[in-house]
Amino acid sequence: MKQDIEKLLEKYYAGESTLEEEKALRDFFRGPSVPAHLENQAGPFRYFVEVRKEQPSPAFNHRLANRLGSAGRIRSLTTWGLRMAASVALLAGGFVGGYYYSNRVSAPTDSLETSSTVAIKKVLNFDPAAQTSASERIQAVNQSYELAEADQAITQLLINTLNFDDNVNVRLAACEALMRLPNEPGVREALIQSLKIQTDPYVQIMLIETLVSIQEKRAVDAMQRLAQNRQLLEAVRLKAEEGLNRLAQTKNRSAS
Repeated sequence: MKQDIEKLLEKYYAGESTLEEEKALRDFFRGPSVPAHLENQAGPFRYFVEVRKEQPSPAFNHRLANRLGSAGRIRSLTTWGLRMAASVALLAGGFVGGYYYSNRVSAPTDSLETSSTVAIKKVLNFDPAAQTSASERIQAVNQSYELAEADQAITQLLINTLNFDDNVNVRLAACEALMRLPNEPGVREALIQSLKIQTDPYVQIMLIETLVSIQEKRAVDAMQRLAQNRQLLEAVRLKAEEGLNRLAQTKNRSAS
């Protein structure tokens, strides 16, 4: 069984696992017989078991309606069962998770950290036992705007927050922060992968806008899948179609 789990973990971190395999991983890490050497991989699989059903704030609702340009197109973006039913899909993709984080963020650095950097890392560090509030995490995300230069570890924490945080407002704040860092290593790829796995319509729409704003043409495939998925809300499909058109126009202008 241990060997099978380790093979599933390899597929999971490579972004090749199926929903059934991810459920098997989740069930395994929730069980009583997790080997000591695999305990450090258990966090993400246990975290969403206790996910809280939180709705976006009225401010985000208003901003989203403005972004779409036509509030009448939104049928009901407060149907959060859609998000919860597929919450395990948020764990897919090899660029997130404890393994990636432990190999990228925990590496020692030679530079001295400022008090702000330390404070941000302390709040955003992926630790289900930390008991931080959503407002504290949003504040930490916003503090990243004040850094004099990009910090690779904090950038990775913002990516993890976008994909792991159970509060939609925190995820939206992380997406906005990453929008400012399109040229940092791994950010563009992370945003594309996030669009493939996110299930919350608010986050999907913001990711589409972000990828269009940075003219990331590699996101076309992910947007096409959303545009063709009839199980999604109409607002998301329309925004994906709009994003495809805008990226196509950018491509045409570049070619001419």
